[in-house]
Amino acid sequence: MLKKRPDSNLSLLLCGTIIIMNETTSDNRTNLPAGMLTPGLPPDASEVLRRAAAEVMAIQDVTLGDARSPIRIRGRLTMDSEAAFKRLRPLFEAVGYTPLFRREDGLDVIRALPVVYGREKRRTPWAAIILLLATIVSVFYVGVQGELYVPFLDALLYRLTGATLTNPPADLLPTAAQFSSAVTTGVLYTLALLGILGAHEMGHYIVARLNKVQTTLPFFIPLPFNILGTLGAVIAMREPAPNRKVQFDIGIAGPLAGLIVAVPVMVVGLLLSQVGTIESGLADLPPSLRSAEGAAVTIFHEGNSIAYLAIKYLVFGRVLPSGNLDVWIHPVAFAAWAGFLVTALNLLPIGQLDGGHVLYGLFGEKARLARLPVIAALVVLGTAGSLSELGVLGLNFGWSGWWVWVIFAMVLLRNHAPVLDEITALDSRRKALGVLMLIVFILIFMPTPLVVETIPLAH
Repeated sequence: MLKKRPDSNLSLLLCGTIIIMNETTSDNRTNLPAGMLTPGLPPDASEVLRRAAAEVMAIQDVTLGDARSPIRIRGRLTMDSEAAFKRLRPLFEAVGYTPLFRREDGLDVIRALPVVYGREKRRTPWAAIILLLATIVSVFYVGVQGELYVPFLDALLYRLTGATLTNPPADLLPTAAQFSSAVTTGVLYTLALLGILGAHEMGHYIVARLNKVQTTLPFFIPLPFNILGTLGAVIAMREPAPNRKVQFDIGIAGPLAGLIVAVPVMVVGLLLSQVGTIESGLADLPPSLRSAEGAAVTIFHEGNSIAYLAIKYLVFGRVLPSGNLDVWIHPVAFAAWAGFLVTALNLLPIGQLDGGHVLYGLFGEKARLARLPVIAALVVLGTAGSLSELGVLGLNFGWSGWWVWVIFAMVLLRNHAPVLDEITALDSRRKALGVLMLIVFILIFMPTPLVVETIPLAH
C-alpha cells in the first residue's frame, strides 16, 4: 500500500501509459552523390549490384523495378545468410544502396533499398539532456511531496524563513528532521526509479551501438503531477536492425538490464518497508488532518504479480496482503514495483514493444498472429476493471487503464519493426532466452496494476 496526502494532485491513468520503447525506422533517402562512387565500377548501378550479389548467390533471375525497389535478385545463397549479408552490405552501400534479404516462394531474394544508413551528422543531443534533467527534478519533487503534508515549496519556505504561503495547521509543518528525511527519501526514490528506467533504456542503447545500429539516446518524459513523476522514456532506432538476431538482442537487453537493477532495489525497498493494517497507518496522521471536516486520504494498493508476491514472501516470511495486513511500501520499493510494471508493459508480445521483438525473433511473421489474442485479453481486463471501478460488478480483477494499451495496440503497435535480413533466424541460445523472457513476462505481469481507495478521516 502507498498512502498519499489529501492535497496530492495525481493523474492515475498515466500510470498505464508509460512508454518505454517505441522504435521507428528512418525512411530518409540518403543516396551517395556520384562523386563518392567506387572508382572503376560501371555507371550502370544495376549491373554493379548484380555482380555483387553473384559473390554470395547462385542467381536464377534478375528483375528491375521502380525507384523504391530498383532490383530483385532471386536464387540460392551459396553461404550462410548472416555472412552473406555482411559481405554484401558494403558493396551495395558503395553505390548508395542497402541490401534486403527475403525468402519468397521458396527462393532467397536480394532487394536493394535506395538508402545508406548511419551517415547523418551526429549532433549534441540537447533535447535528451534537457528532458533528463527535467525528469530528475520532476521525480525528485514527487518523491519529496509524498513524504510531506503540505506543498513542497511551502515546506521549503517554512524551513528557510519560518513563514508559509498557505498557513497550514502547525502539526502539518515539517520539523527540520522531518524535512531532511523527506529530502533524503526523494533522493533515494529518484535514484531508484531513474536507475531502473535508465538501466532499461541504456540496455537497448548500448547493445544497439555495439551492433553499429544507429539509435537516439533515451528521451525521458517528466510529469510531476502523476504518481511516478515521469511517463517513462522513449528510445528510437534510426535504422532497421541487420537481422532478427540483432533486433532480438536490442529488444531483450532493456528488460534484462532493468530487472537486474529492479530486483535488488525491490529487496532493499521492502526491507525499509513496514507491515501493518490500514488503521495503523492512518493512526500516524497528524491530529488536525484526521479531524478536519471532510478530510480523506487516498491509498494506492499496488498490484501483485507472481514475482512480487514471491519477493514479499522471502522478505517478510508470509503472503501479503493477508487479511487486514499488508505492506506499507517504502518509496524505494515503490520505485522497484514501478520498474516491474514498466518491464511487464514492455514485454507485452505485440508490435514494436520489447515483447514484440522477442516474439518476432522466435516466430518471424507468424508473431503477428498473437496481436488479436493480446488485444482481446486487454479488452477483457479493461472491461472488468471499468465495471469494478464503477461499482457495477465486483469482479476484483482488471484495470480501466488497460483501455489505453488497447488503443496503443490498435493504433501505434500494429506492426513489427522490419529487419534488413529476414532470412537469418535465431540460434538455439537466443530461442531459449526468448522463451525464458516470455516466462518472466508471466511472472511479473499484473492483471490489476493499481486499486485506488479513498478513506474518510473525519466522522
